[in-house]
Amino acid sequence: MRTVHRAALAATKKGKHRAGYHALLGALAMSLLACGGDEGDGQPPPGTEQPAKTPQEACDALSGVTLGDATLSSATLVAAANGVGEHCKVAGLIGTSLRFEVELPTEWNKKLLYVGGGGWDGAISPIFFRPPRDASGEYVMVASNGGHDDPTGGVFLNSPEVQQDFGYLQIHKVLGAVLATVQERYGEQPARKYFEGCSNGGREALIQATRWPEDFDGVVARAPAYSFTELTLAFNNIMKDQLGTPGGQITTAKAATMSSAVLAECDALDGVDDGVVSHVEACAFDPASLLCTAGDADTCLTQGQLETAQAIYGEFTLQDGTSIYPGWGPGGEEEGFPAWLIGNTADFPVPLQMFFAESFIRNWIMKDPAYDTLQFEPEAHLPEIQEAAEVVDASFDLTEFFAREGKVILVHGTYDWAISYKGSIEYWNGVADAVGGEAARDENMEFFLQPGVQHCFGGVGADTVDLLSALETWVEEGRPPSTQNLVSSKVDTTGAVQFERPLCKYPEYPRYNGSGDASDAASYTCTMP
Repeated sequence: MRTVHRAALAATKKGKHRAGYHALLGALAMSLLACGGDEGDGQPPPGTEQPAKTPQEACDALSGVTLGDATLSSATLVAAANGVGEHCKVAGLIGTSLRFEVELPTEWNKKLLYVGGGGWDGAISPIFFRPPRDASGEYVMVASNGGHDDPTGGVFLNSPEVQQDFGYLQIHKVLGAVLATVQERYGEQPARKYFEGCSNGGREALIQATRWPEDFDGVVARAPAYSFTELTLAFNNIMKDQLGTPGGQITTAKAATMSSAVLAECDALDGVDDGVVSHVEACAFDPASLLCTAGDADTCLTQGQLETAQAIYGEFTLQDGTSIYPGWGPGGEEEGFPAWLIGNTADFPVPLQMFFAESFIRNWIMKDPAYDTLQFEPEAHLPEIQEAAEVVDASFDLTEFFAREGKVILVHGTYDWAISYKGSIEYWNGVADAVGGEAARDENMEFFLQPGVQHCFGGVGADTVDLLSALETWVEEGRPPSTQNLVSSKVDTTGAVQFERPLCKYPEYPRYNGSGDASDAASYTCTMP
């Protein structure tokens, strides 16, 4: 796929915004060095050994400290609990609205993990991807709010600085402040720095790797919204049928009918009827097979609903044939449609696809908070779309990151109704084109699909896998994830494993061997389609 903004992204990503922040890092380092001095400056005489600070004293000493543009507004020692060791939780602020939090463990493993946000950010998200503790200690953990406090995205209206922070600056800014904080607390820098995020956090992972290749040693990008422009335009195209066309709305009952039809046609293609479509490339479900033949019923689709379904599954193109978005693959409609495409519930009164389409088009493109997005025609606003894309979208070009031996793990659930796994396939292929071929890509990047997994997690598929440890092993020991026999698990609310599947490197899928426990990963083989 080639869209209206790729070339501009490739041209603008290199070096444009780095010099000022490298200067900031230098200033922070100098300020830390300046704590030494001659006799009479309040420091003990040379050779006098100061007693080590207790964890409480070391934590308290950070509260109120200013490091460059960052102020550490609070520092609280948190006792060990729920598998998380004792740590100093620091809250910081850069400027007026870029907030961040840092967890500084008392027992530190010399590594840092930055966890990405979600949606439009606007809050510091809970840390879902918390690495397991081992004998070497725990990670410094970092999270931030995206540069603002408005999860609705209204803050982006006529606010280029907020847009730029959200788009590509905020994590780089926060990282500089955090590294100065780490130096202040431990007297040394992390040996390794990693990033993991999903959805917008996955986009942030790819933004860091493409725009700031020196910041992290490796990133995990789960279900990345790497092109918010393409994604929200596709959302809006679907909503024109789902909400804007009389008779076009697919109901929850019809979504269940679609899910059942997909399973009936495609479930067994992986060798076992287990309620999960794993061989997605062989699934040729056509919603036209559900067209009502007489009247209307929950077991069929009317002509208007069929057209909506075709907009969902089909490629979205401009009038001149330019491809914008590849569409969604079939599977998981019963679980995914209520929140993302249907709405009308207490939790989701408006479909989330409509929420994001309205927010982006109104605040980034049209700059009109009352604009009727169901009337939006992208062909009439290509310059505005291009301008937004240059701020918020991630490039395919990972050349500089790979030159530093940076590693990327890309993973996506096939039942994701927020961001299509087909988009990640296009990103995977686009990287090969940008870096000089598949061999150059594959040396530093691997891609995995998780059959049956909804957005980031959930769904009927095996959604739990420790990708940070896989990334560590790749960066620190040179063993790619595809050689580590990774297994995804489905875990219930008590923590018990219900079933497992091997995590297969794309384009392979887990195929049942024909015998053995169908809930055991060993009963499956990663197979080329």
